[in-house]
Amino acid sequence: MATPRANRRPEVYVRMRTMPALSLLALAVLTAAPVAAQTVIVTPRLDTRLTWTDNVDTSDDDPQKDWVAEISPGIGVSRESGRFRGYLNASLRNLVHAQETDENETYLAFRGNGEFEAIEDAVFIALAGSISRTDTSAFSRRGGGDSLSADKADETRMWSIAPRYQFRFGDGGTGSLGYESRWLQGGSGTLADTRQGRWTLAVSDPGALRLFGWGIDLARTDTTFEQGLGREVTQEIGRATLFVNVDPQFRVRLIGGYESNDYSLVDGEEGAIWGAGFDWYPTERTSISATGEDRVFGTGYDVLFRHRMARSTWSFSASRDISSNLDEFGNDGMDWLGGLYDLYKTIYPGGTESEWRRLAQEAYDRAGGFGIRTNEYYLQRAISAGLTLTGARNTLTFLLRNTERERLNTMSGVLVGDFAEFDYTETRSASVAFTHRLSGLSTLNSTVMRSKSEGRGTSSRDIDRTVFSIGVTRRLSPDTTAGLNYRYQKAEGSDDYTENAVSATLGMRF
Repeated sequence: MATPRANRRPEVYVRMRTMPALSLLALAVLTAAPVAAQTVIVTPRLDTRLTWTDNVDTSDDDPQKDWVAEISPGIGVSRESGRFRGYLNASLRNLVHAQETDENETYLAFRGNGEFEAIEDAVFIALAGSISRTDTSAFSRRGGGDSLSADKADETRMWSIAPRYQFRFGDGGTGSLGYESRWLQGGSGTLADTRQGRWTLAVSDPGALRLFGWGIDLARTDTTFEQGLGREVTQEIGRATLFVNVDPQFRVRLIGGYESNDYSLVDGEEGAIWGAGFDWYPTERTSISATGEDRVFGTGYDVLFRHRMARSTWSFSASRDISSNLDEFGNDGMDWLGGLYDLYKTIYPGGTESEWRRLAQEAYDRAGGFGIRTNEYYLQRAISAGLTLTGARNTLTFLLRNTERERLNTMSGVLVGDFAEFDYTETRSASVAFTHRLSGLSTLNSTVMRSKSEGRGTSSRDIDRTVFSIGVTRRLSPDTTAGLNYRYQKAEGSDDYTENAVSATLGMRF
């Protein structure tokens, strides 16, 4: 991405124990309740699932049939007004196998994000965290978001805390000084623990002289890899922006700056930044933003398009920038995930913030998720497009995505994850989702996803994946929902895998 967007927060990371971090986020949401109890929605739930699969063991070429039962008590909390805003979803997943009992698992699944306004209009503290056992690699046998993927080695935990001070000056000037601490704990043998810290300072007055305005952004990021896998690396970026306000709906940005990093083990990189961009809001329902820059790694860019009509939503994004798994895990507001969030708000208008976020994350994982598992920094080029068509009883969604990643040789020790064998990866995916309301109580859901993943380096791998699912859900009461679903998935290429699975679900809200 060529330049940080205004709503992005700094990124810094410190070591903390998992449960204190989890307790801190949960406590922040719950202690905000007395201030305005009517704005807090707490939803205890119990989710159960019984699945029959004809290929439960992904480590064996001989398909094994099995029954898998899941009982998962959980809770969702959301607050959308007041001095604290945020959500969290937590559940204790219990998976029991009839045959492959050594695959039985119990673990905590968690995701939360919130912000507390400590001093009105001045000091804010953002909190985020997640615990999951989704295999984020596109080269695994099972697809992302598979409910049967619960291997302890795939568990990933991400936590962050980000205080910042905001201020105003003049008629329209704003400023922000922030620090974020973020840390990533990976599963055994897949990801090393990583800590990252970022200081940021942003000051701007886009309309200082009516026609012209200005802005300054500074950031320093320090990342430390643990377990002897690497060293501490640093990135520093400074930008100055000249705004040209052509009219209230269109403005041009001219950018100059300087950056340096030592991601290369040899001598690092540094150089000037030159670029330009624009922001255009032709209507209240349409926004277009584009930036292009000359960077130390070549051309960087960031393009975002959103358009909403009465019955459709269109989106497109494209970017090229340095990134990492830590950045992607922590980027809860990513454009692609945001599009899915908007989709579920449309499909389930009576839902809560926590439910919409949970459904969007699950859909994102099923459609390919991150696509790579590594501690390395990499140069990433990503393009995605989405279209949602909404009718009286039908919703049709098309999603396209292409992501290329090139390793930047950050590590000096033994590599783990996908970049242990690849220097370059590419994942292309396309999915279609269709929802039809059979009645006021029943809904038909179907999804088709095709993806192709390639890895090149010391070895080469190619995986073509097909996932198809169709099912029916029915509301038995205002707080009880039942469902029946069939799923087919097939992986071909360097590693072959085929599965048919049928699941019956029963979910209760209290």
